Parts: sequence; structure tokens; C-alpha cells
Amino acid sequence: MEKLSKNFIWMAASNIISSLFSVILFIYLARALEPEAFGYISYIFTLIFFLANFIDMGLSTYGTREVAKNRSLVSNYVSEIVTLRFFIAAIIAFFLIVGSAFISPQAPVIRALILESAFILFIFAFATEWAFQGLEEMHMIFISFTVTSALQVGLICLFVKSPAELFRTPALYLAATLPILTIYLIRLRFGLKTKIADFKTMIAHLSGAFIIWLISLCAQVYNILDIFILGLFRPLQEVGYFTVSRRVTGIVAAFMLFLAGAMLPRLSSSFCINKTEFRGSINKFLKMAVVFTIVVLAPLGLFNRYLITIMVGAEYLPASLPLSVMTIGLALILFNLPYSTALIACGMEKDVLWQVIGCAALSLILNFILMPKYGMIGASISFVIVEAVALLWIIFVFKKRGSRW
Repeated sequence: MEKLSKNFIWMAASNIISSLFSVILFIYLARALEPEAFGYISYIFTLIFFLANFIDMGLSTYGTREVAKNRSLVSNYVSEIVTLRFFIAAIIAFFLIVGSAFISPQAPVIRALILESAFILFIFAFATEWAFQGLEEMHMIFISFTVTSALQVGLICLFVKSPAELFRTPALYLAATLPILTIYLIRLRFGLKTKIADFKTMIAHLSGAFIIWLISLCAQVYNILDIFILGLFRPLQEVGYFTVSRRVTGIVAAFMLFLAGAMLPRLSSSFCINKTEFRGSINKFLKMAVVFTIVVLAPLGLFNRYLITIMVGAEYLPASLPLSVMTIGLALILFNLPYSTALIACGMEKDVLWQVIGCAALSLILNFILMPKYGMIGASISFVIVEAVALLWIIFVFKKRGSRW
């Protein structure tokens, strides 16, 4: 358990530091760009981060699990997985650029931002934090998040001062990631794979990661895509307001996601060896969720107007009501993660897949029903309903599977 505790500490520190820089950057951009321009960049970044799912294809989680099983092959896994994701990113970026330039009916500013932001997709292709996660070298993740986040904040605060400098944001965001990406690829002895035999191995990896990818993709549908859908029905200024509430809830949820990442390699190895340690880790995660709900979420729901005013200014106060509603859904996410992470760790990801597919479908239906009339309030209500269904579903599945252990 000593190693697991160290993993938790490093992952918690990584999340705290990166979240702190993320909050600073979020506040700065919201103030510097003002609601309309901030709505534009939020809209585009939502699209880019959603497309990142099609680049990763579940390979990060798959790679973490496989490296944890055989650490001596880490260089092979990194070379094969990164090469595969590079080619996927190139294809997606090409079609995104062509589509935005010649087909998209969106405003010129949106098309220009898409053209520029397409290159951010390669960040996700070359990221290697998952390999260090599998090696349980969580301090390397701390270094990556800290340095990259600090560079992003520094460059953007230095060169983005007003809405007129909106187009500098994606380029600076990309530039800040390059140092760590390069150093880690060298450290892990990455080599581009181009032989036919290599591609056969890559396809085998992709096949193994496919279910995990579907889980991530469907989760994104009901955890991120609502910002994009809202932009189809409501003014982008309202998208900017809703992004504030979404970003705050996302920062809090990310904390538990990183802890889930710290648990995954240990749960994967302990499931077949030590069921007592396996169950103890899950219970520890649940206790942390209770404490986090009391200490963080309750105050967030009660005092978010003050938080919004301090963070981004009184002009964003319309985000207060959806944030209050979404805090309830956020608590539900925190209690969902221990169960879903445990099921993935012991190879039962198909159960999690059916849960997220059902919830993604429910989210889309509710959003298209509620958003046209109720806008961001409808989006926040949809969020809570979907997370309630997701939690009840995963608890039922976990208890059913757990009765056999």
C-alpha cells in the first residue's frame, strides 16, 4: 500500500498544480477575451478536445494497463502507440482543415480558429504520460503537468491582452507543450514505426483498446459535447457563460479522474493476486469521494456566485444557476468513478461500455429536448439526470459482478 499511497500523492499533486494553473488561465482568458471571444475559443477547444478521443482511441488506458503488466516492453509500446496516434491525428487534422475551409457554414472567425487549432491535435498523439503511469513513475506526470501548465499560463498572459489577440491563443497553447513532449519521447526511446509488421502490431493494440475507447467517447458525449450542442441553439455569449460552469465542474472532476489513473495500474495487478487489497483500494476511493463532496462540493454549490465574481467578474454571474445545479451531478460523478475504474482494471470494461452508451444516448436526447427552450439551464438539468442514471447503473453492475469475487 506504500507504493499506492505515493501514487496518490504524486497524482494529487499533479492535479492540484495543473488545476491551479488551469484556473489562472481560465480566469485570465475569460477577462482578457470578454464573453463573446471567450465563447469562440471555448467552442473551438470543445471541438478539438472531443476529436482527441478519436486520436487516443482508448490507447492511453490500454497502454497503461499493458505497461503495468510488462514494464520491459515500455519502449515498444510507446513507439507503436505514438506512431499509430500520429497517423490518426494527421488524417483527422487534414479532414478538419479541409472541411472547415471549404464546407463549414460557420462564421469566418470560427473557420479560422479551426484551421489554427487543428495542429493541437498532434499534442494528443505524442503525449506519453500514460507510459509513466503504467511504470508507476507518477512524479514524471507531475513534472509534465507542472511545466506545461506554467508555460501555457506564462505565454498566454504575456501575449494575449485583448479580444483582438484571440488567434494567438491556440498557437501559444501548442508551443507550451513542445518541450516536455520532446524530452519524454527521447527518454522513452521513441522510434517511428513504418514497417508492415509494425502496423499489424498496432492494429492488435487498437483492437485491444477499442472497448476502452468507446467508453471514453461516450463519456465525452455527455460530459463535454453539451457545450458544442448549446452553440447550435443559443448565442455564443451564452456558451461562454455555460463554459464557466462547465469548466469549474470539470476541474473538480479532473481531480478524481487523476486519482482513478493512479489506482488503475495497482488495481490491475492486485485483482488476480490480492482481493483484499483490491477491495480496500476501492473503499479508500469511496471515502475520499465522501470527504471531497463535503469539503469542496457543498461550499461550491452554496457560494459559487462569490467564486464566479472573484474568478472571472460579475459579467459572468449568469453562470451561477447552472453551476449550482451541476454541482449535484458532479457529486454523482465522484461516486461513479471508483466502481467504473475497478471494473476496467479487472477486465470488465464491456459492462462500463454499456453504461456509457446508454447514458450518452440519454444525454443527447435530453439536450436536444431541453436546450432549444431552456438553454444552459436545460443543459445543467440534463447533466444531473444523466449522472444519476449512470451512478445507479454502475452500482448495480458492480454489485452483480462483485458477488462472484
